[in-house]
Amino acid sequence: MIRYLVAATLVRLADEGTRLALVLLGLARTSDPAVGGAFVAALLVPHVVAAPGVGRATDRAGSPRLLLAVAAAWFGAALATVALDDELSVGVTLAILVLGGCAGPALTGALSSQLRSLVGADRLPRAFGADALTYNVAAVAGPTVAAAVAVAAGAGTATWILAACALAGALAVATVPIPSRTPGPDRAGSASLTAGARAIARVPVLRTVTVASSVAQLGLGALGVVTATLATRAGEPAAAGWLLASLAIGGLLGSLWWTWRPAPAERAPRIAMLALVGVGASLSLTAVAPTSLVAVAVLFVAAGLFLGPCTGALFTTRDAHAADGNVSQVFTLSAGLKVTSAAVGAGLGGAMSSIQPAVQLALVGAVPLLAGLVGLLSLGARRASGRRDPVGPRQRLDRHAPRSTVALLHQDPHRDGIRGRS
Repeated sequence: MIRYLVAATLVRLADEGTRLALVLLGLARTSDPAVGGAFVAALLVPHVVAAPGVGRATDRAGSPRLLLAVAAAWFGAALATVALDDELSVGVTLAILVLGGCAGPALTGALSSQLRSLVGADRLPRAFGADALTYNVAAVAGPTVAAAVAVAAGAGTATWILAACALAGALAVATVPIPSRTPGPDRAGSASLTAGARAIARVPVLRTVTVASSVAQLGLGALGVVTATLATRAGEPAAAGWLLASLAIGGLLGSLWWTWRPAPAERAPRIAMLALVGVGASLSLTAVAPTSLVAVAVLFVAAGLFLGPCTGALFTTRDAHAADGNVSQVFTLSAGLKVTSAAVGAGLGGAMSSIQPAVQLALVGAVPLLAGLVGLLSLGARRASGRRDPVGPRQRLDRHAPRSTVALLHQDPHRDGIRGRS
């Protein structure tokens, strides 16, 4: 698990930091901020497009560890190529970043989907909490490293260092003891590129949490732009950095709480939706006093405290309700949808930049708040009806182990009157 956390932190630090480093790189090479934005879009857009293929390949691979290590190395090599050659045209740079971005789902959802093979089912919710910590650490450290190195040595050097983090992460992934398995195209549920999408659409709990968390990202994706606008209008543009850092620090603390006291899988969907409500409510309250940056920072920390458990609960829900053959597809597709939704949200945040900060903050908070409330209502209606969701064989075994065939085979045949049937 320690090797996993080191590897995940390195590759995700590269992923998070590059989103700022590429903006600075485009600005340094062309003096046009739009080029930097295009660089980031080229890296992020392939996430949702490549997610089904990466997930399917991971589900079917005889050695998932090798596949994930190669993907991380591919991502790092693309960044290194862009960073080291100042003469690359914008078009060629965009093409390289698109190719590198295709490996993005391997660094997020596909890697997280392998946790079950490293820990027992009883420790899995806590492991997902620790995994969420790697995202929070990367969200704080990645942009910080990118900005600091860019100021000291240039955006190209910052991008190269993040590429080195991805390459080091690839080596670390190669040491994680993810077990090999018998490869084959007929692995249950993994034969189709659409298996993950069908699983999400067919299983109501998966569908609810995936749609709600993706919609919530529209607001959270806009938060960076809205925060920058808020800080600029307050006359402290540098405050945008520490405001976003306060959100990430809150997320780090929330993930630590989930890791310490994780909830069981059957409660995870409702906790995820409740956490979205908490995130949205905290962000919405910032609209009351948008000129007080200290108050905004405190509420950002509160929003982050809810984000941490939300991530752990989402991972636990995905793992519990996906069938064995398409776990990686469900993870990668869900993560890809969130990344794409956040990118769209950033665009919407830019479109809102002319309106009052209080209105912007209210809108940003309203999106996860409403998404969480609708998700809760959906889960509650299904629970009240007494309907059961179709689940993967791993969840059925976990939830009903005491009455499973495996348990009966290990039961004392002289107990409970089953002597004659044992």
